[in-house]
Amino acid sequence: MRNNNDRHDKIRVIRPFLIDNYSRIIKSLASRGRNTYQQFLIQPLSEWSKQTPVESIEKLMNMLENEERKKSKKVPLLYKMSIIKSVSPEQLDLSIPGNLSIGFLKAMKNIPHVLSSDEALEFMNALRLPFKNFSDSEFNRLNKKFENDIDTADTVEVENLIKSHVGENSDKRRLDEASQKHMQHIKNLMRQKQDRELKRQIILYLLRFSIPSNPSYHQPVLEIIDAVALRNSGFKKEIMDDTAVIIYDEILKAIKKGDLGSAVKYIGRYTVIFRGNPNTPNYHEVDSFEKKFISIIETKNLWDRL
Repeated sequence: MRNNNDRHDKIRVIRPFLIDNYSRIIKSLASRGRNTYQQFLIQPLSEWSKQTPVESIEKLMNMLENEERKKSKKVPLLYKMSIIKSVSPEQLDLSIPGNLSIGFLKAMKNIPHVLSSDEALEFMNALRLPFKNFSDSEFNRLNKKFENDIDTADTVEVENLIKSHVGENSDKRRLDEASQKHMQHIKNLMRQKQDRELKRQIILYLLRFSIPSNPSYHQPVLEIIDAVALRNSGFKKEIMDDTAVIIYDEILKAIKKGDLGSAVKYIGRYTVIFRGNPNTPNYHEVDSFEKKFISIIETKNLWDRL
């Protein structure tokens, strides 16, 4: 039985970062095996509607492809029908629901009326609790793995990780040249008011040049974000939320692969951009990773290295 908080927590507005987060979760589910994929994606989607379309999945997907090409008003309903059909008992290809779900999420980003549709909100809310439960369990699993991997690393490796965390191992001359070139490109896009490409390039800049040991790199781009936000009120929040989700995804992927260098590098990038803003997506999760890392540094008496 659902409690009152579930009703209050329902998604009412679909933010871009949430779309990206759902895409990441679906890909993670696909990599975790059949049982996990079934539990957190197939089963919740099978409860979306009690009515299963009579059309075949092939016919529905052909209709969807044609209507999506035209960006017609039928797209949201056809996604709903196709997804519901793809998880019905007679369907055996379990890759289809995941592909359709990611396709629906992409359509939300590319077709305005899909984003504002009832079907899009229904889809996001059908997966809200299952995805939260999976994300929580995935964080706990990787948090323990990260702690164990850091704890068992030798002193020299931890010293190298400290350098990765703060960016001391960066080639400053090369970064200076690259950052100046990228910043000029961003300024050109700003003058041309190409906000979509501008947003993409700013996120790429933040991912590459937000370095704790050289905070001056990312400060100019923050000023550009504020300037654009004067004429586009949602610009700053979209960029910052999207950047936070991307960095968190990179942290999780690195921990899964046992790539501690990349993990602590991205933890450092997240921290230097979002320090002091607990309303940022995944703030508490990244904060937990960083605290574990700092704790190991203290245990090994390596604090001076920071």
